Amino acid sequence: MIILAGDIGGTTSRFQWLDTESPHRFQQVMRYVSAGFPSFEALLKQLLADSGVEQVDVACFGLPGPVNGAEVSLTNLPWRISACGLQTALPIARVQLLNDFQAAALGIDLVESEDIVCLYPGEYDAKGNRLVIGAGTGLGVAPVYQLEGRFYPQPSEGGHMAFAPINDEQERLLLWLHRNFGYVAYENLLSGEGLIRLYQFCADQAGKTLTEKITAAAVTERAEQGESLALCALSMFVTIYGQFIGDIALIWPAQAGIYIAGGIGAKIVPWMRSRSFRDAFLAKDKMCGVVEKMPVYLVLDDLIGLKGAFQLAQRTGRDFNKRDLP
Repeated sequence: MIILAGDIGGTTSRFQWLDTESPHRFQQVMRYVSAGFPSFEALLKQLLADSGVEQVDVACFGLPGPVNGAEVSLTNLPWRISACGLQTALPIARVQLLNDFQAAALGIDLVESEDIVCLYPGEYDAKGNRLVIGAGTGLGVAPVYQLEGRFYPQPSEGGHMAFAPINDEQERLLLWLHRNFGYVAYENLLSGEGLIRLYQFCADQAGKTLTEKITAAAVTERAEQGESLALCALSMFVTIYGQFIGDIALIWPAQAGIYIAGGIGAKIVPWMRSRSFRDAFLAKDKMCGVVEKMPVYLVLDDLIGLKGAFQLAQRTGRDFNKRDLP
């Protein structure tokens, strides 16, 4: 049986193969620039050609967007994906689609301990629920409930909740953002583009005009070099990140751990470990006692979503094998 798993990101798509009869046949995780393809079908055709695979038995893809049955329109890519359409157009017998942060939640227990950083210890309860949140190209949220020792991740679009400022500076930020956005979601701030917007806001507040286009990676690099605007942007970013996670934790208590995935947190570990993040997470007025019990962990493994999708693909493959037994 040939199994394919994919973690589809707004920036990078990652894939892993498994040949159950020859487990050592495929070893390498394959990566592609998502925006380099006009459609997901075109990307998969390239993947099949590069891998030399003529027939796939089971494929499972974690996708950044609301999965409606077996269809999804991606949030940060101009792709509409249908499981039936992929099965018709490509040599894939069975396609399973799930939200990308559902996939990340499935991958938590597959991450090595050295790739998990404790940001806040809380009071861990192994019988509690989990919460997975992550800023990258977009902002993902997955509540995870526990039943009889097994975790069940749920899809959500919590990253698109409206941004709620908590101080004068953030009030000015919201007004500044309203110049370009009628509706300001947390994803407009807690994402790669969001970090750039925070840098631009800090420059505007300092009376400085930016004459060059900047990337999120460049903002981080400048902060490491001590540039004041970048330090301002990173401080605001982790503060808003902390308050957002604390807000979601009030809706979905997760005493078995809040796990921060996504591509950005792992690149700014010193800022994520700062007091600004922790204090913003805990600043819930009368409800501080609720969130302070929840442990918060930062996941450094950028393959967590792929690992979750791969696990589900293997499980689906085993289920198919059982059906074929006499």
